[in-house]
Amino acid sequence: MANLTTILFDIYGTLIDIHTNEQRDDIFETLSRFLGYRRLVVSPTALKELYFSELHQQFARSRERFPEVDVARAFERALSDQSRNADRFLTVLVTQLYRSLSRERFGLFPDTFWTLTEFRKRYRLGIVTDAQRLFSCPELRMLRIEDFFDSIVISSDYGFRKPDPRLFHIALAAMDARPEESAYIGNKYETDLLGAHSAGLRLAGLIHQSEEDRKALGSEPQPDFVVENLRAAYDFITAKD
Repeated sequence: MANLTTILFDIYGTLIDIHTNEQRDDIFETLSRFLGYRRLVVSPTALKELYFSELHQQFARSRERFPEVDVARAFERALSDQSRNADRFLTVLVTQLYRSLSRERFGLFPDTFWTLTEFRKRYRLGIVTDAQRLFSCPELRMLRIEDFFDSIVISSDYGFRKPDPRLFHIALAAMDARPEESAYIGNKYETDLLGAHSAGLRLAGLIHQSEEDRKALGSEPQPDFVVENLRAAYDFITAKD
């Protein structure tokens, strides 16, 4: 069996401790007020309805088994429906403002930085995550962990999500790594574990599992490990290698 050379990670709920609420009315009230300064008048209710309608239409149009949406495109179309003044720069501003307003908890888990530092001494590191590039790359920079990774694969770039194995294959190809010499660490059985397993990775495990999460784990395939946190995942993987 080949030695491990590569560790891939999910981001949210795995490396970053985050909680968001994208449905709050006060978020759209703030966005509506901000847009007024850009000479674009749209009520909070109309903006919210247009935005979520665009997201639903993206899902409906997709031919993917596990479709992913593009949040920036949804805002772009929602804004262009209201005014010809909407442009890409404004779309990016509104999209990132929306994200910042929706965050209710945000930061690294206590062992994230230590574990990435130790993993980096032994392996190449990459990310495979269901997320939006306009959110994730700035957030990785904010938390000063972006430079740990040789490859960052984000579902919004491709229009499909985990457990689609193609996301894992894209990351491995970018790193010139083989599935049999790679491991994946995530926190969700239905996306992270099943995706890594379908991509043929040698090891795939879960962290940050509540008692309810553990009871809900599928019978097949079983995770290679279910541990408390990143540091425990590091101990398991390095012991196996």
